[in-house]
Amino acid sequence: MQNKMLTGRITTGLGKAAGFMDVEWANQAFCDILGQLPFPGTVNVKLSSNEDMKVWSCIKSVPGQLIKPPDPNWCKSFVYKAEISGKIKAAIILPDVKDYPDDQMELIASENVRERLSLEDGDQVNIEIWVDGRLD
Repeated sequence: MQNKMLTGRITTGLGKAAGFMDVEWANQAFCDILGQLPFPGTVNVKLSSNEDMKVWSCIKSVPGQLIKPPDPNWCKSFVYKAEISGKIKAAIILPDVKDYPDDQMELIASENVRERLSLEDGDQVNIEIWVDGRLD
């Protein structure tokens, strides 16, 4: 499967990711994936079209990189390497939880994406996903 480009709009999340990013094992796993310490928090993107949701569903059928927590009370996650608007290397975090929205993506990066790209809620972004795991 080739790299895929999806389009979505910036949205505000629930604010829970910042605390999760501070958990040592999670922070280390994300650091290993990004090659740098992640910015504390995620960028939430709501996919813009049914076509984007179909492509995202197809991508999710290919296992991403597994992040398995040391504590069974935490959910595992799958990670897909990506790039935001052709400028910021990132990773999509897909928590393995029931009823996670099909049109939602949470991304991590080593910098504040909203600041770097001057983004506000509702702004459109392009997300290129490296389905084979490459981020180079």
